[in-house]
Amino acid sequence: MKALRDFRIAEAEKDFRKAIRIAPRSGIAGLSYYRLGEIEDRFENRPDRAGEDYIRALENLSDSEIRQKASFYLARDLVSQGQLANAFSVLGKLEDGHPTRRILLRATDLSASILEREEHYRQALGLYRTLREKAKREPVGRHAWLKVGLLEGNLGDHAGAARDLKEFLRANPHGPSAAVAEFNLARDLSALGHDRQALALLSDVMGRYSNPDEVNAQIAAVRKKMKEAESHREETTPAPPPAPKK
Repeated sequence: MKALRDFRIAEAEKDFRKAIRIAPRSGIAGLSYYRLGEIEDRFENRPDRAGEDYIRALENLSDSEIRQKASFYLARDLVSQGQLANAFSVLGKLEDGHPTRRILLRATDLSASILEREEHYRQALGLYRTLREKAKREPVGRHAWLKVGLLEGNLGDHAGAARDLKEFLRANPHGPSAAVAEFNLARDLSALGHDRQALALLSDVMGRYSNPDEVNAQIAAVRKKMKEAESHREETTPAPPPAPKK
C-alpha cells in the first residue's frame, strides 16, 4: 500500500501479486485484486484487465464498502468496452445491495448514461430526474439537471425543456455546462415560436459554445424559419379593400 501511495507502481503491483500467491482465496487476496484493478484503471488504461481483477476481488472480498467500489468500477470498465448489458446488470445488483449514498448516486448516473446510449430516453430521463432531486447542489446532480432539460427537448417536450434549462441556468449561470444549456434552450425557444429570443441567445453563446459551426447553422435555421413565416403572412393577408370612389 505504501508503494502505491508513493506512486512506486511496479513495486506495489509486485507486492499485491505476492499477497495473492500466499493466500489466493483470502480477504487479503480480494483486496490485492482490487488494488491491481485500480492500478490498471488509473495508470495503465487497461479496463479489460482491471475488470477481470475486480471480478476476482468480488469473489474474495468481505468488506462491504470496497465490494461496492469494485462493483461500480467493474461496471464502468464494462461500459468502456461496450458491454452495456453486462454493466447494467452489475449496476442493478449493486443498487439492490443498499450501497452508500455516494456509490448509489454514481451508479444511478452510470445507469442513466447506459440507457441514454441505448436510446431508452424516457427511462434515462426518469433516472436523471431522480438524481436531480437527490443531489441538485452536487456535481452529479447538476449534470443530471442539465440532462433532464436536454432529454426533454429531444423527446419533443420543448416547454418542459425550456423551463428546466432556464432554472438550471439561473442556478448555474457561469458553470462549464452553461453554454450547452443556452444553445439547447435556444432550440427549444425557437420550437415554441420565440424565434427572436432564440436568436439573441444564440448570438450571446457564440464564442463560448464548443462548436461555432453548430451555432451558425442554428442561427441560419431560425432566420430561415422567420423569413418563411413572414412570407406566409404576406401571402395569406387579404389585400385591403379598394378606396371608395368620390
